[in-house]
Amino acid sequence: MSYSPWKDAEVRHPHLDIERCDIAPARGVWVRSENMILIDENLDRPWRRATLAHELAHVDLGHVSLVEGYFARRVEREADMLAARRLLGNVDVIADAVAAYPGDTAAVADQLDVPVEVLVRRVEKMHPRDRAKIEARVLRSAG
Repeated sequence: MSYSPWKDAEVRHPHLDIERCDIAPARGVWVRSENMILIDENLDRPWRRATLAHELAHVDLGHVSLVEGYFARRVEREADMLAARRLLGNVDVIADAVAAYPGDTAAVADQLDVPVEVLVRRVEKMHPRDRAKIEARVLRSAG
């Protein structure tokens, strides 16, 4: 079963309100003081999922929103990585999608219902054993 950030929020964070509104150019914001996550209403489904997963990662990691500079970049990377691992946690599912669309990152991301950036981040940062599993699956399907 794939990760649903909405189900995660409902089950693990019932105190959070999630609102869709026009907050462009931001995709999402966790307003800690209001127990609220804002998601830009102009995002497509993959970006809505990824943005909510990212904002929930901030909540789960206990990040505060007033950090700047190096620490701001660090907390954003941490939230990005946790969100990517949650959205794309099953390496077998990733491997199947890559095998179905070899060389077509956009089609793989579409199949997995995530933005290309999330897929690339997940694969780049995954354990070499998991990356090797994906490569082996692709080779099996090509042969």
